Amino acid sequence: MVFGRGWRQLEGLVHQHLALVEEAVASFEKAIDAYLKGDWQKAEELAYETHRAEGRADDVRRKVETEILRGALLAGSRRDILEIIERVDKLANAVEATLDYLIPQRVEIPRELEPLIRGIVSKSADILTEVKASLHLLFTDMPRVLDCTRKIESLESEVDGLERQAIQTLFQMDIDLAQKLHVRGFIEELVEFSDRAEDLSDRLEIMVALRRA
Repeated sequence: MVFGRGWRQLEGLVHQHLALVEEAVASFEKAIDAYLKGDWQKAEELAYETHRAEGRADDVRRKVETEILRGALLAGSRRDILEIIERVDKLANAVEATLDYLIPQRVEIPRELEPLIRGIVSKSADILTEVKASLHLLFTDMPRVLDCTRKIESLESEVDGLERQAIQTLFQMDIDLAQKLHVRGFIEELVEFSDRAEDLSDRLEIMVALRRA
């Protein structure tokens, strides 16, 4: 067992936290889809579901932190788990912040950008799949975590490409500069998920390297 004898009492909470992050991201995906279809009421409802899942994830994260600070893990493992769960939690924060930007401000997204926006959202979902796999492997088959982190980094690179394409397309459009800046702000919020996932991936790689040394 990678993290010592205290891991089992925390394992359920860690997986519960991840499940709530998944729930937040799933509601986020549906909210973006509804928004692009012009169903703002449904988008708002789904945004609320995203907020609720993110809030519950925060509650579970705090429980994990409390257990760790009580000494549930060996000293050398506490910092590792704290950093990992905090970075996973930031994924839920990222999708929540994206909807907080998009929906209240009623960002007017040009139709030409919709395929690229959907592509970024789809890649983000793929990234979460790899995050989930990496966390399970971290405690069962640590060397294989690197397979997941490589996939996360590759997907993040694809998101970067879609972001560049979207912004280039946006600024070639014959629309007001104010709208361009408004939409660019949304795109920057949207890709924050993949950026934070890459940060998590980097931390996982460091953990694997240190424990294999």
